[in-house]
Amino acid sequence: MTLCWILIFLTFQFLNAEEANVEIYAQAGGKVILQRETHGRTLENLRDVYVNWFRGSEKTPIISRNPQGGKQGKEHPRVSFLEDFSLQISPIEESDFGDFRCEQHLLINAYTYRYKLRRVTVSKVQAVIVGETLTLKSKLEKSSLGYSLTVKWIPPKNPNCTLDPRITNRDISVSNVPMCASGVWKCIVQYDGREVTALTTVYVIDLAPAPSKPIYTAVKNTVNIPCSLSSDIPWTLLNESGLQGGSWSFTPQGNENQQPLLSLIVGSQAKWNVTKDAQIAVRERTLTDKDLSILQLPVSEKMRGEYTCTLVFKKKTFSRKVKVEVLQVSSSANSSLKEGQMVNLSCSLGPHTITPEVNWTLELWSSSCSLLSSSYAFADTSRRRKTKFCCYLECKAFHDTSNLILLYSKERVLTVFCLIICFDVYYFELVILCRLVRLFKTHEIAKLLLANLRSEKHICKSTKLFSKEDIFQTCVECLILI
Repeated sequence: MTLCWILIFLTFQFLNAEEANVEIYAQAGGKVILQRETHGRTLENLRDVYVNWFRGSEKTPIISRNPQGGKQGKEHPRVSFLEDFSLQISPIEESDFGDFRCEQHLLINAYTYRYKLRRVTVSKVQAVIVGETLTLKSKLEKSSLGYSLTVKWIPPKNPNCTLDPRITNRDISVSNVPMCASGVWKCIVQYDGREVTALTTVYVIDLAPAPSKPIYTAVKNTVNIPCSLSSDIPWTLLNESGLQGGSWSFTPQGNENQQPLLSLIVGSQAKWNVTKDAQIAVRERTLTDKDLSILQLPVSEKMRGEYTCTLVFKKKTFSRKVKVEVLQVSSSANSSLKEGQMVNLSCSLGPHTITPEVNWTLELWSSSCSLLSSSYAFADTSRRRKTKFCCYLECKAFHDTSNLILLYSKERVLTVFCLIICFDVYYFELVILCRLVRLFKTHEIAKLLLANLRSEKHICKSTKLFSKEDIFQTCVECLILI
């Protein structure tokens, strides 16, 4: 009798068991979710559900859940449960493509669902030289369930980018590919009411545009001369795309002879090497990103001219030219000036260049003035001993560049020795030596003297005969006598 009941139970189980075949498309390296069938059970009503996920025909589950023991499957770190016990795999590996099955037990009912994980492959072009033809291909495993598969491509969302793609079957091609085609392309596969997005990254090889205006700098500064790849393409891909070398060269202003500065060493580590007999103080450096610039170049007058950055590939050579102008300030005085002497200052970009509008700024102790001219005559040298002039080049297209010149004027210096005798029991002590410099011809000298005398370093601390006020009055009287 017992055997009879067992046979009836097994027959009942077999008749109620349901099987379903589901195909899911995914890309290696991505993420996929195998959705568990709910059989009408809501999230709040899953306490008594047993869930086991298996790979292929394996007997041991890769992850499981039972009401008493909770969740198991820590030995598979890429596999996890969602809230409803659906299976998530991330990232997908090549070995994951194939069969999965989900076994569920709800009271006396047992359900088995079988899943087939299908592969979506997108060609990895990765790098293409600007102006060539970009071709992207998709490959989909055939559906055994007769799914109708459709493919559409979405280019990167780069601003002001106009592409004229051509679609052939499930492939796409773009002729005369522009720089804006760089980025992540999406291949969207639609089937059976579902869709999956496969991704591929495309790098278009080109140099970024050179500055449209010259770079203005000044003597005794440092300057960066820009050159860079237009995208963050790895150097390994550049090497695979036929990179053969590169260089920096310099053509001086008013001279057509091109001077080599740097040469590109290609290999596992790209590097700018200083060429032999380079006329400008460039430095070698290792290249780790898209920046190919000359960095921290000391500025001198001989730097005026055109700099050329070049990258050489098997199929194409890229070059960008950057013009550098050096602002220079000079004065008619080669040595110190005498009071009242005329001084002529000039601000220029060299003999072969027309100097644009400049701003002259005269920086004093507490005041400044601005003058618009490429030259400036300064006559009153009597009132300041040291004067700083700044020449600012004004242009909306680039940052202001300044150069400065310091002028010194000789003045009649009055040195007054005010000897104050401090009497003590055993000795006379020299208290103070006042060196008075006549910076102004008015009572300002008294104010300056007072400020100096109030400093502790000018006062004899051991004096018992004279106060600070006595010392100040004595020195002022001494000055008036002169």
